[in-house]
Amino acid sequence: MRERMTDSGNYQAVTYDYWNTLIAETTNSLDRRRVLWTEILFENGIEVTQQQLDNAFTEGWNYFDTNWRNNVQSSLDKVVNAAITKLPEGITTDIRAQLTEAYLEASESTPRSLLPDVQQTLEHLKEIGLRIGVICDVGTIPSSRLRSWLNDLSVDEYFDYFGFSDEIGVYKPDPKIFNATLAGLGIDEPSRCIHVGDLKRTDVAGARAINMTTVRYTGGRDDPEDGDEADHVIENHLEIVNLFAAS
Repeated sequence: MRERMTDSGNYQAVTYDYWNTLIAETTNSLDRRRVLWTEILFENGIEVTQQQLDNAFTEGWNYFDTNWRNNVQSSLDKVVNAAITKLPEGITTDIRAQLTEAYLEASESTPRSLLPDVQQTLEHLKEIGLRIGVICDVGTIPSSRLRSWLNDLSVDEYFDYFGFSDEIGVYKPDPKIFNATLAGLGIDEPSRCIHVGDLKRTDVAGARAINMTTVRYTGGRDDPEDGDEADHVIENHLEIVNLFAAS
């Protein structure tokens, strides 16, 4: 692991990934989606097994994941269209619309929670004068909802700029989303910024490519994929405070 000394006097901003960095991911939305889709299909005379539903959701995820890795933006409609190719025949345009609405409803209605010590860490970073941003790859949940969750969890006030892929038009590790976010924060020199995220391929590689200091957070999920390690690896968010204190 590479280590770079960190001095709050030399740094101007910290940016954060969203999922598994600020907010925990959960399987509850998938469980809710299964229930809603089963109800819709049965109400429309289409019998479906749980295995068929699981295959459908896997197909939808694989469609998104392939596009995500190739930096091709995906829409909810296209993810649902991919998913229903694994369902029985007879799905009309109206049924497809119902399934799409239910897919989003399942995600939006799932309670969300901050990962441990996020709010305390953000508060400390603001107290020492740092600007804070979000750099997030958006899946099937629009950025408007992602913002509202931060508001619901009483941490939106800490953020000075949000860089969402559905608004900027690219996914991490594309430098455009990092540079656009830093510009939104009023930062001219990436080397004076720290990026915190959980994934090596997107967060670490993308931030490092523009010369940001990289921090990989493992408290939500420890990325199993191969890739270059971050400058610092932390399990608890408050450890980033120690990076400043130790210099």
